[in-house]
Amino acid sequence: MDLSLASNQLVVGLVGVGLIAAAAVVVTGGSVSTWWAPVYIGLAWALGRELDPDHPSTALIAAIGGGLWVLAGFDASGMTAVLGLMIAARLVLNSTGRRPLLTDYVGMGMIAAALSFTITGWVGGFGVALAMYIDDRMAEEHRQMGLASAAVTALAASVVVSAAQVFPQEVPDARSAVVIGIGLMALVAVVREPEAPVSLVDSRMKTQLVPGRLHASRAMVGVLIFLGAFLSGPDASAMVPAAGVMVLALASNEFERIRRRTR
Repeated sequence: MDLSLASNQLVVGLVGVGLIAAAAVVVTGGSVSTWWAPVYIGLAWALGRELDPDHPSTALIAAIGGGLWVLAGFDASGMTAVLGLMIAARLVLNSTGRRPLLTDYVGMGMIAAALSFTITGWVGGFGVALAMYIDDRMAEEHRQMGLASAAVTALAASVVVSAAQVFPQEVPDARSAVVIGIGLMALVAVVREPEAPVSLVDSRMKTQLVPGRLHASRAMVGVLIFLGAFLSGPDASAMVPAAGVMVLALASNEFERIRRRTR
C-alpha cells in the first residue's frame, strides 16, 4: 500500500477509528464480534478498489459501510466471502500487472481452503478457484499451472465445506427481498459493461487496466455474491456488505458514464 496517497492514508485512519469504536462497544457491553469492524473496513475497502479502480471514493464509502455494519451488530460472517471475493477480483482484473507465480497459486489455494468452513466462506474460496480459471483463459498465454491450480483449489474448498457439513439440506427459499435484490444487482453486474478504466495496472509498467477484465471481474463477483445469499437462506443478509460494495461500484460507473458523455 502506497501511503503517499491520500485515499490510502484515509483508510488507515478509518481502520484505527474502527478499532477504537469496536473497543468502545465491547467495553459498554456490546458483542465481542464488533472487534471484526476494523478488519471488515480494510476488506471492504480492498474489494472496492478492485471493483472500481478509478474512483478511490467508492472504496472509502464501502469501508465506512462495512465498519458500521459490524458495529451495529449485524451478521459479520460474510467477511470470509469478502476476503475471497477480493482476491478473486484482483486476480481476474490483473491489477498487479503480472501473471501469478506457483507460490501465488499455492498461497491463494491455501487461503481459499481455509475460508471454506462456512457457506459464505466457500463462496469466496470457490470464487478464488474460478478466478484462477478465468484469469488463465483471458491471458495471452494459457498455462497448465493455472488450470491445475484452479481445479485443486476448487476441490480443496469443496472438501472443507463438505467436511464442515454446512450446506443446506433443502433447496433454500429464494423469495426473500434480500436474495431478490442481490439477484438484480448480479444481473446488472453481468449485463452492464463498465466504462474503460484509466487506472494503471502498475505505475512502473505504465499499462492500463483491460476493460474486458474489469467487466469479467464484476460479473463474476456479482454472481458469487448472489450464490452466497441464495445458499445462506435465512442468513442471506450476511452478503449485504459485499453486495453494497458492488452497488457502489455500479453506481460509480453510471456517474462516470454520464460525466464522459456530457463533458
